[in-house]
Amino acid sequence: MEKATRNALKLMNGAGFGISDRLRVAVDPKLSFMGYSTRRNGGDVIVVSGMALKSGMIEGLLIHEMCHIYRTNTHHPSRNQELLNRVGQYVTRKNHLTEDYQIAVVQQAVNHVQDLYADDVAFQVFDRSETFPPDQAFDFFLSWMNDEPAASRNVKAVWLNIGMMLNNCFALSNMIRHRVPDVNNQAENRVQKFLSLATERVREEFAYFKSFMTDLKENVTEKEFEENLTNYLIRITELAS
Repeated sequence: MEKATRNALKLMNGAGFGISDRLRVAVDPKLSFMGYSTRRNGGDVIVVSGMALKSGMIEGLLIHEMCHIYRTNTHHPSRNQELLNRVGQYVTRKNHLTEDYQIAVVQQAVNHVQDLYADDVAFQVFDRSETFPPDQAFDFFLSWMNDEPAASRNVKAVWLNIGMMLNNCFALSNMIRHRVPDVNNQAENRVQKFLSLATERVREEFAYFKSFMTDLKENVTEKEFEENLTNYLIRITELAS
């Protein structure tokens, strides 16, 4: 872990995206996803899961999380917690979202935007090394994608399917943004199969969400970002109604 962290920091610095080396990396063997970054006691912390250590992608994960830290340190609107809280509270109150599964999908939608902005930096680092080659990136993004929505049409399943759709949009848009080849059209075929089994409203709205993620602008003001994020989240809640 120490060697991977040193290498990741070196690659970040070499690409012009240096962060403080006062960084702590911890392992949580029980963490159910790859990892996350946070701040504790005034310092940056990256927490990685046990499965991440076994994945063969630990340096790529560390760089991705370091790019979240870089976005925070450079005050990108996507990392403005006050703005995010304001938008989140507005959307949940306006649409009377009270269930955990509803809040989870809204948070997931925000996380996708943050991850896309982090990956815009990360892929500039990856391009200078062999850390996350295109074939590995393709396999990773393909693993995000679902080709079959839940068959149930109860309210919880509707939200679950919206979450799956957003995952598909995230993976496909990230591939497009970073020119990751879609080997044998596997990603596109997975999306089309999902849409063929989804509701008509999901099929109609898919293009909007894919375009929203694909076309996120680097140079965006806080006002623009807040307006765009609010509209994006409102459209998700309207799709569930």
